[in-house]
Amino acid sequence: MTSIRCLALAIALALPAAPAGAAGSATGHYRMGDLRFDVKSGVAIRLWQDAGRETFGVVLGEGPFDPKAAVGALDPLDAIAESAPADSGVVLLWIRPGFDRSLEFGSVLARPGSFNTNGDGNEKVTVSGERIRGEWVKPSTAFTDKTWELTVRFDLPLTAIADPGTPLPPDGGAPGKAYRDFLDALSKKDRDKVMALQAMPADMVEILGPDSVIGILAMNHPSSDGEVLGGWIDGDRAQLRVRGKDEFGRTVRGRVALKNDGGIWKVGDGTVR
Repeated sequence: MTSIRCLALAIALALPAAPAGAAGSATGHYRMGDLRFDVKSGVAIRLWQDAGRETFGVVLGEGPFDPKAAVGALDPLDAIAESAPADSGVVLLWIRPGFDRSLEFGSVLARPGSFNTNGDGNEKVTVSGERIRGEWVKPSTAFTDKTWELTVRFDLPLTAIADPGTPLPPDGGAPGKAYRDFLDALSKKDRDKVMALQAMPADMVEILGPDSVIGILAMNHPSSDGEVLGGWIDGDRAQLRVRGKDEFGRTVRGRVALKNDGGIWKVGDGTVR
């Protein structure tokens, strides 16, 4: 053996071995009527984590997917799904703890077609060592005038998604104060103040009218006891992580976008659920 080959072998033996399956695997298929696609690729992320709840998202499909598409997105799972080639097949899984604390498919969305369902109790999901593993086999099932079926098996690393801009303090800083003022005005149905602190498109406000706008906003944000749990700021835009009770007393969590308009932080779109 030449000295060069000996050196190459010595270097190779000295390097740590890559953990098996580090890159992840995703297999299976989806069928709805005549539409069918195979699962060849997948990305998994942690959607939310606090003392009371941890939820995960998994995107599966034909791929490829770009996890960087989730940076700064209000709905990072959807952003990753949208990064795949146009019209390619995608399955989005929202995974949450059930009543017995075991993980379950809280929602399953398949595209094209936007077919939505949930797990049936037979799904198997575990999280360990920053990896998520799952399996679900849904046999052919009637749906209107068609039948559908889904088989997914995945073993994926939980991909960390970095926030853009600068981290906000735990209370959200100035955008956080503006959001709490917005929630307070919303709970009091202070029409003038709510309208001054919201950033819906002007033509939409004109079409819907202030009263309808306030009703829509009340359904999509926590009540006045909503908490701000940090976020990020990048120039005239910011995004907050928020948690609170909805109008039915259920705990909701999510992200809210704000925009600085002439020195006033105004509340835009959100994904609070």
